[in-house]
Formats: sequence, C-alpha cells, structure tokens
Amino acid sequence: MKRHALLPLSLVLLLLSCRKEPDLSQLSSNFVVQTDAAKGVSFSNYKTYYISDTVALISTSKTDTLLPSADALQLVNTIKSNMNARGYTFVPKALKPDLGINTLAVKDVNVGVVYPGWWWGYPGYWDPWYWGWYYPYYYPWTVAYSVTTGSVIAELIDLKNVSTDQKLQVVWTMSLNGALGSSGSSNLQRAIDGINQAYNQSPYLTTK
Repeated sequence: MKRHALLPLSLVLLLLSCRKEPDLSQLSSNFVVQTDAAKGVSFSNYKTYYISDTVALISTSKTDTLLPSADALQLVNTIKSNMNARGYTFVPKALKPDLGINTLAVKDVNVGVVYPGWWWGYPGYWDPWYWGWYYPYYYPWTVAYSVTTGSVIAELIDLKNVSTDQKLQVVWTMSLNGALGSSGSSNLQRAIDGINQAYNQSPYLTTK
C-alpha cells in the first residue's frame, strides 16, 4: 500500500511544539491518497469496465444515501477519464464488463479536545506556575474543536473471473481521506485531484 502527503513524525512534533492551538485550516489543503492492489493480479488481462453515474454517501445524517448528482458525475467522469487513458473501455453492464467499479463517499464530524502542556510556545516555554502557586497546577486553557472529514473510496472488482461460489475479488482500491473545508467546490476539486493522484501512483493499472 502506498501512502502520500504524510508529514514525517519529527516534523509533526516540531510543528505541534511551536503552536498554541491546532491550525485546522491546514488540514483541508490536500487529501491523503492510498492505493492497494491485489497480489498476483495482471491488470492487462482486463479490457472493459463499468461504473455507475451515482456515488453512495454515508454521513452523520440518516437521510443521506447518494452524493449530489452533479458532484457524483464529476467524480465518476474523473475515474472514467483515467480508466480510458489506461486503455480500458467503458461498456454497459449488459455487455458483461471485465471490471466493475464501486464508488463511495463518506462525510463525518470528529470532535477533539486539546489540553496544551507547558512546553507549548517553544522556544519560550510555558511556566506551569505562571498562573499562580497552585498544586496541582492547571493549564491556562482548553482547546475544543471539531473537524469535518471526508473520504472517497473506489474499488475495482474482477467480474471476469468469478469463483464457483460466486465470490468477487477486489483487485484495486483507492482511498482519499482528509478534512473538509467550508467550500464545497474546493472539497470537490481536492477529491478530483486525489483521484488523479491515485492513478498516477498506480502505473501498473493499464491494459498494456
């Protein structure tokens, strides 16, 4: 599995030590892109694929079942464009495609609480006794925050080699994960960029 857009641990710790509260605006700059291919699969054995124009949606709202059609279509068209560029041909389900593509979007709200330690504010350091001679001493503030996160997941399913027990194998998975900003169009563009990155980091995904 390949992971991109991850900061080294030492750099993350340095950034945390220099900040008095988390800079949430930076979390939505890019999606983390992960791809995974099944071992031993030769993708040149597949020639055709099918993908629906709809994208399933899972969120904290029970009424959400599908991503808005305009957004879904842009994501689907981005996947189709990448598949076509790799030599695969889109065909209707009735023509029994070699690959089926499932797509799913996830939207969730994560709530966190930060209790900053005395080391926050490096290199000046916070004096734990600055606010008074109390025992045990207390931190001067608590930071509570919520982050709306989003994921886009796509699976390539082998429809050509169905086992005798009718089980289908997922031969490739793409997962985009990150915080969502307040702009829907920016979130959509990040998802589109993430899909393109997923194919860029999967050069084996080709008919040749």
